[in-house]
Amino acid sequence: MKNRIKMIIGTVTIIVVVAIAVRMYTSGQYTKYIPSKHTTFRAEVTDHMSMLDRLDRLTIRKISSAGPYNEDNEVTITDPNEIRDMLKLLKDIRLKRVREFDVSERNPYYYEWRLTINKEGRFTDGFELTFYNEKSISIYNEAKTRDELEDYEITNEFNLNEMDRLFGKLKEEQT
Repeated sequence: MKNRIKMIIGTVTIIVVVAIAVRMYTSGQYTKYIPSKHTTFRAEVTDHMSMLDRLDRLTIRKISSAGPYNEDNEVTITDPNEIRDMLKLLKDIRLKRVREFDVSERNPYYYEWRLTINKEGRFTDGFELTFYNEKSISIYNEAKTRDELEDYEITNEFNLNEMDRLFGKLKEEQT
């Protein structure tokens, strides 16, 4: 009889511990300890900045998938307000970490953004964002010592044509 009660209490304890662990994992509350595959652009890039950090420079390059690199397809923004406006385009993007991309939807060109941040006036930090198409992005974080380059699938609507339009507008303003 005592063994049967011990077995029931042990089973109930295990079920309760597993239920709590599953609830913590699915809530996203402990993503620092249990990494999730789902994230956002804001969590991966802009949340790493403090109030004392200053947006230093954003360089946008339009790179042809087939041809060599052309320096004429590069725009540099140094005004922090303009950089902030460009980052607002990406703030609501939801991401899912993947091991490799689906290359079947390849565009004739892709965009590479290099964001430089002045960290509290002491040193600079940077991110490199590569937009391959409407569904694929790579994020390189200079500050990380492990897993600096992560590949993501964009899970919500993202319009690469809007980025193309803004790039053309910035290119006109720079010339």
